[in-house]
Amino acid sequence: MSVPSGVTEHAPLLVIPTVHPRGDRRIVRCAQVALDAGFRVHFIWLGDGMPSDDPVVGETVLPSPKNARERISMVGRVARAAEALDGEMWHIHDYYFLHAAKRWRRRSGKPVLYDVHEYYASYYAEKLPIPRRAQEAVAGMLERYQVRAARMLGGANVVTERMAESFRDGGVPVSVSPNFPMLSQFAELPSIAFQHRRWVVLHVGTLSRTYGTELLVDLARRSAERGLLFEFWVLGRYPSPEHQTDFERVIDAAGRPANLRILPTRPTHEMPELLSRAGFGLSLLMPDGQNEEAVPSKNYEHAMAGLVNVVTERRAQWNFSTSNAVTVHGDSGLADSMLDEMVKLAEAHDETDAALRARARAAKERFTWELAVEPGLRAQLLRLRSVGR
Repeated sequence: MSVPSGVTEHAPLLVIPTVHPRGDRRIVRCAQVALDAGFRVHFIWLGDGMPSDDPVVGETVLPSPKNARERISMVGRVARAAEALDGEMWHIHDYYFLHAAKRWRRRSGKPVLYDVHEYYASYYAEKLPIPRRAQEAVAGMLERYQVRAARMLGGANVVTERMAESFRDGGVPVSVSPNFPMLSQFAELPSIAFQHRRWVVLHVGTLSRTYGTELLVDLARRSAERGLLFEFWVLGRYPSPEHQTDFERVIDAAGRPANLRILPTRPTHEMPELLSRAGFGLSLLMPDGQNEEAVPSKNYEHAMAGLVNVVTERRAQWNFSTSNAVTVHGDSGLADSMLDEMVKLAEAHDETDAALRARARAAKERFTWELAVEPGLRAQLLRLRSVGR
């Protein structure tokens, strides 16, 4: 992170308590906005390694959970650590942190910014084994609860404009912060002609069936069986050990295609270099609750870095991709037709290169964190600070 010269250990402290994993990209980017707005920050999150004891960018690192239940059980411990820091403000990133944040707000009188990464109400409701109509009723209750909570806390920062509607209707000051890439990291991309990266297919997202692991492996398997030149590079990002085990099973069932490589995870600042070497980027959302409304951040990154965006036909990401990227689309059971389209683009490499560069230039004018997100989030943080004084 970059610390402005004017921010010292005497700056107001923004505490960021979360049960997200250490280094979560959105959380780090939001914290950078806070630093630029004059706050010092302290993260409390889950992970491994030695924590930073820097007086301006500090952290408390608690053990990584083994599963979702263990992750949720860490809320109380994270909240106690946050309370002990006695910051001027909190920025929370978890639905199930709302209760602890409300308690701290009542006790301290200090404001909290609630960051909404996903359509939490529908996400949690759809996990319940009840009829669809009952799920919708539960989702409505959960939505009303988070709006009331955000109003009491002080404000909300949400990922999409559509997500902001219920908060605005409920009288909550809201900023909209899509997960756009940082122009500073992508300004020089694409840096390699498509001809020299056209056979590399990259998957940088979470590895779970909801995010398309079966289709990913099927694409690799069919490519190998057909003797195509594609190589599939996959970051080993797993939500839990159970998901890693499941992915290994999927690979085993496909005969472990030799063209599929699992790469070690890497920090955010190294991602543009990896993207620069790929010709195709995968975003393979499956039909599952909020996935019809989601545009994963890698869609923006693929467009800005000059990759062909290979997407499944979930409504929001499909619409974004067809309007803003060079696109191949398909779904489960359509691996061969998707590969056919990819081969056509790879073979017409000069035309594809020109189209990708044009799309990348346009994306950098519309979908950058610095231009579209930072001003609104900065204003929200400074407003909350003035309210809390």
